[in-house]
Amino acid sequence: MTKHVQLKRPAPNKDVAKLQHLLSSHGYFSDQIPSHGLFDDTTHANVELFQLQHIGPNGQALIVDGIVGKSTWWALENPSGTAQRNHFSAVTPKGLTDKRLQILQVIQEEYAKPVFEVPDGSNRSPDIDNYWGNTGVIGQPWCCAFVSWVLEDVLGEYPINGKHHLGVQNMWREARRLKLETNHPKPGDIFIQIKSEGKGHTGFIIGVSTDNTAIYTAEGNCGNRLKIGKRDIRTIQHFIDCLQDQQPLDFERGNLTVEDVGVDTTR
Repeated sequence: MTKHVQLKRPAPNKDVAKLQHLLSSHGYFSDQIPSHGLFDDTTHANVELFQLQHIGPNGQALIVDGIVGKSTWWALENPSGTAQRNHFSAVTPKGLTDKRLQILQVIQEEYAKPVFEVPDGSNRSPDIDNYWGNTGVIGQPWCCAFVSWVLEDVLGEYPINGKHHLGVQNMWREARRLKLETNHPKPGDIFIQIKSEGKGHTGFIIGVSTDNTAIYTAEGNCGNRLKIGKRDIRTIQHFIDCLQDQQPLDFERGNLTVEDVGVDTTR
């Protein structure tokens, strides 16, 4: 006689319910309401997305593994403002083409405003709403919208198949189809991170470390604001070169370690 193991639904967990509440309050789960208290695939995907977009208590980007440990709990409870600063300033490397310099200039102007969500966790503000262009979309995760807005502002067109892209995965697919991928990240290029359920994060490269192990970035929807950050190059899946301008690889490299000056990142 075959012996069967009893099967039943997992019980809701109060810590998972707290996690889902925090993620929802920070603007996640915009596409699907979570199963309260159950760590399902949608919850896992949104944890990874949150990790892509926040730093831990050590000032470094969170490890993106979908596991909610001490550093991720800390970030969930400190998702914006002073806690999410990493004290870099926008420095323009020497040796860049004119279009790359223009991209960095636009980024620096936006960063200096500064741009952050109002209210916190809403994915909105007058500046952020503007990044959606004429798409008719507002109040959604906006890292990709910022990239599209900057490109159109500088180039007068959308170089990735003529679209103001709203999602990271679709933008990457179009860029790859157009053969815009590069293995040599440069200031003015775009970085791509994609995780579970196609959720991802993107932004611009504004610098490369002297040892080529890290990139410095300008990212919308990071710490609930437009943020300058640093990422281990091994955590980036893809790079896009929209300009195709034969930028030489002997541009200036260096570490951005200067404290933000005159930019209020608290609220």
